[in-house]
Amino acid sequence: MPGLRVAKGGRRWYSARRCYSVPRAVRGMADRFGAAERRHQHIVRTAQATAESFGFAPVHTPVLEYSSVFERTLGAGSDVVNKELYRFLDSSQQWMTMRPEGTAGVARALATSGLDRAPPQKLYYSGPMFRHERPQRGRLRQFEQFGVEAVGMPHPAADVECIQAGWAFLAALGIAGRSLQLNTLGDAPSRQAYRAALQAYFADRRAGLSEESRRRLDTNPLRILDSKDPADAELAAAAPDYADYLTPDSHRHFDFVRHGLDALRIPFAVNTRLVRGLDYYRHTVWEVVCADDRLGRSQATVLAGGRYDGLAASMGGAAALPGVGWAAGVERLALLLDDAHMPPAPAPVPVLAIPERAAAGPSGSRSREVSSDVYLYALQVASRVRERCAAYVVHATGPDAAVHQSLGKQLAAVLSRDPAPARVVIVGSAEMAARQAIVRDTATHAQQVVDIDSIGAVLAQ
Repeated sequence: MPGLRVAKGGRRWYSARRCYSVPRAVRGMADRFGAAERRHQHIVRTAQATAESFGFAPVHTPVLEYSSVFERTLGAGSDVVNKELYRFLDSSQQWMTMRPEGTAGVARALATSGLDRAPPQKLYYSGPMFRHERPQRGRLRQFEQFGVEAVGMPHPAADVECIQAGWAFLAALGIAGRSLQLNTLGDAPSRQAYRAALQAYFADRRAGLSEESRRRLDTNPLRILDSKDPADAELAAAAPDYADYLTPDSHRHFDFVRHGLDALRIPFAVNTRLVRGLDYYRHTVWEVVCADDRLGRSQATVLAGGRYDGLAASMGGAAALPGVGWAAGVERLALLLDDAHMPPAPAPVPVLAIPERAAAGPSGSRSREVSSDVYLYALQVASRVRERCAAYVVHATGPDAAVHQSLGKQLAAVLSRDPAPARVVIVGSAEMAARQAIVRDTATHAQQVVDIDSIGAVLAQ
C-alpha cells in the first residue's frame, strides 16, 4: 500500500489516510491455542466420561435466554442478578441475558419440553457462561463450566451420588490437595426462619457492616456469612447457628448425606458458614476447595453444588420437582492440572514434499519449488498414512508464495514442533514415479523406502 509504515511494536500501521489498529479480545474473554485448548478439552472429556459412568446423559441449552429465566430463579438479591448479568434489549424489545450459569437453563429446557413431568432425569452439560465481574486468575467474564443435574429425585441418596460423581471426576484429573466442605440450608421453612434470625442479628449491628453487606442485609442476608471483609467476618462468627433453625426433616436429610459420604469413604468437613449465593438452593450444599497458590487466595473453589428443590416451580414447571447438581470451573481446573496427568499430545506424521531446483531467474539465482504434481502426490500419501495414524502435509513457503524452503529447512521446522514427530515421510518426483515414499526416523536418521500401499502399516508399527 502506498505510504504504508508500521508503528513500533507492530501494533498499528498507517496509510496516507488511515490508522489501522490490531483488534484485541474483549476484557475478561480469552483466546486459547494448542496446548491450552487441549488442556481444556481433556478436562471436559474426563468430566463427560465420569458423568456417563454415573448414568448422566448430555443436554445442550442456548447461551442466550430471556432474562426472566435467571431473574426469577437466581434471586433478586443475588450478586449475579444485581451486578453480573450480560443483559440487553434485542431488536424486538425483549430483555435477553447471556447465561451466567447452567442450572436455570436446564430447568427451563425441562419445563419447555415437558420432561419435567417425566422424571427422573440425569443430565450433564458443558459450555461457556458469562458474568460481568472483575477478571482475575481463574475467573473470566466468559468462562467454561461443566455441570451435572439430577432432577426428580427427592431422596438424599441423590445428593450423595452427585457429590461422589464430582469427587471421582477430580480424582480422575489428578487434582491434589482437594477438600470437601459440606453444609445444609434445610427446607424452605428452615431457610425462612434462619433468614429472619440473621436479619434481626445483623440489623442490631448494621453500623459495623461493610457497605456491600448492608445492601445484602435487606436482600440476601445469608451472603453476609461468606463476606471476605474482616469486619463482616468478625460479626458473622457470632451469628446464629443455622442448625438451631432446621426442621426435623432437614436434620434427617443431612444426617443421611453425611452417613452416605462416610460409607463411600469420601472425607468432608461441615462448614456452617457455607451458604452458596443463589436463592434456589435447599438442603445440601457443598464446595470442593484446593489450597493452591496457582489459584490465588480468593479462588480456591473448583467445584460446587447443592440441592435446588422448587427451582422448576419458579419458572412455571412442575411444582414438586426436586433437583440436585454441581458445576466445575474449567479455567480453574486447568491451572491445577499437572502435565503428568495430561494424555500425550498427538504427534501426527509430517509428509514433506522435496522442492526441485527451478530454472535460473533474471538475476541468475535458482529458486526451489515443489511442483503441483508432487504436492498432489504428497496429499495422496498423507491420505494413505491417515488410514492408520494421523498425518499432515507440510506447506512450507519462503519469502513469497512461489518459493519453497529446502528439505533441510522443512525438517528443521517440523522437528521444532511440540511434540516433535518420531518419523517423517518424504516424497519427491522420483518417489512419485515409483509410487513410493521415504520414511525417516528423526532420532537415528535411518531411512527406508516404502511402497505407498504399505506405508500406513509401516508407520503404525
